[in-house]
Amino acid sequence: MNLLRKTYPDHHVTEVRERIVSLFQYAGTGKATLVKDSEDEAWNGTRHWHAIGDRVEKRLHPGKLSDNSRFLRFQYLWEDREYLGYFVAWKDAFEVENRMFYIMYPRDGTNVNEGHCKETDELLMAVGKWTSQLHEEIWVFDDGHWEKSDELWEAVNGSSWDDVILAPDMKKNIIEDVQGFFDNQQLYARFAVPWKRGIILHGLPGNGKTISIRALVNSLYHRQDRIPSLYVKSLDTNCQTMAYSVNLIFTLARASAPCLLIFEDLDSLVGDDVRSYFLNEVDGLDSNDGILMIGSTNHLDRLDPAIAKRPSRFDRKYHYKLPEEAERTAYAQYWRKKLVENATVEFPEELCILLSRLTEGFSFAYLKELFVMALLSLARGSKGDDDELIQVEDAGPSQEEEKPAEEASETKVESDPSQTDTKCDKCGTTVKAKTSEPAEKEVDQKKKVQSVMHTVEIPEHLADNILLKIIKQQIRILRLDMDNSDDGDGQRQPQPTFTSTPYTTAKGVP
Repeated sequence: MNLLRKTYPDHHVTEVRERIVSLFQYAGTGKATLVKDSEDEAWNGTRHWHAIGDRVEKRLHPGKLSDNSRFLRFQYLWEDREYLGYFVAWKDAFEVENRMFYIMYPRDGTNVNEGHCKETDELLMAVGKWTSQLHEEIWVFDDGHWEKSDELWEAVNGSSWDDVILAPDMKKNIIEDVQGFFDNQQLYARFAVPWKRGIILHGLPGNGKTISIRALVNSLYHRQDRIPSLYVKSLDTNCQTMAYSVNLIFTLARASAPCLLIFEDLDSLVGDDVRSYFLNEVDGLDSNDGILMIGSTNHLDRLDPAIAKRPSRFDRKYHYKLPEEAERTAYAQYWRKKLVENATVEFPEELCILLSRLTEGFSFAYLKELFVMALLSLARGSKGDDDELIQVEDAGPSQEEEKPAEEASETKVESDPSQTDTKCDKCGTTVKAKTSEPAEKEVDQKKKVQSVMHTVEIPEHLADNILLKIIKQQIRILRLDMDNSDDGDGQRQPQPTFTSTPYTTAKGVP
């Protein structure tokens, strides 16, 4: 700063942090004009190339270039005023990167009072207020600092409760709990109750916790009194302690209140080493009025009871279980509505109930994968006639059975897992032969492949439905891949029990 004062003696110099007053982004909205100095020595930084569009558009669009500046001199025009500015970014070892603006405005003998320039302060007030607000962005905490993310906003934007398939009462209660919290500040005050709450969404992965959070964020953003969302990605930092991170998180949450503060995978974020600091911020002397915390976890049992079971911290818990038949039917109907205008897919209404019965034990994530795989197979021209998975038992003689008797006998001595004894040629001692691990795996895999689905009665007029045939194939594939882990809530995501009864239609045709 002293160097700039010597270089520009007729200008007043003001230093300000970029994250507090974002002159670049403000100019990007058209509220001001930023003109970069064209001289070579006026800029230092890194040039980047970015792809544009979705997966298809990325292949066709040439992309765009952007700059990550470390040093920049520029002219800044705002409300008929002309400012001279410098941007400088540097990073000391083991410290967070410093990103600073130096704003200069000509002195006229009357516009500088107590060391501050009136015109510069007016600019910083306007840009600072704008910077403090979210503009189709979400605050994300990662690597020890807060940053606005338009990418996360794009992922959330458009999310709707119509896309969330849950038991109607559970969905209704979640929406009312969240919206009601922000609607009833006066009610909390009337009963002298602190205006803060916490909610935990827990249960098996793939059953709607994340999409529920997205729907909440989007619905709160579109309220008349827009509610900002703050997302905590990680507490880790290279430069500071986790306690420092927790303090920064709640400092911004209090400044942004009323707000939604999101801790996804809460059990991973708040471990033993940071739990006490976290609880101090939740219960501490500083007011948390207007903060609604939402934590999600796949393992409720891994959360410390001081977090999961203590009133006034996380008051409500919603258990996301494997979808029942009614929810699976609703999910199939959701996909049917998407495809109703597609003439290449024959998807009658009654197929939804059949698909629900066929997918017992499926999570919503597996149901989504099922429909995606089936539609891709259909697009590739599959007719659903490839049934090897359930016809292995009827596939005819194996290569071993086709060998001559002598060869088959010799092969059996080497690989048959039922032969457990063998004799040493040198000493004549009989020892137990160990079963071949690959052979065990092969037998186990054959058992899985030979397994078939529960018997479901298929109406005769749907027996030749191509979509149904393809989905039956994909169900068999996905069942072999299902997780069999416990989520800590006493509910196991089962690998559904297969019966030995072939999958039959009303005609009795497999």
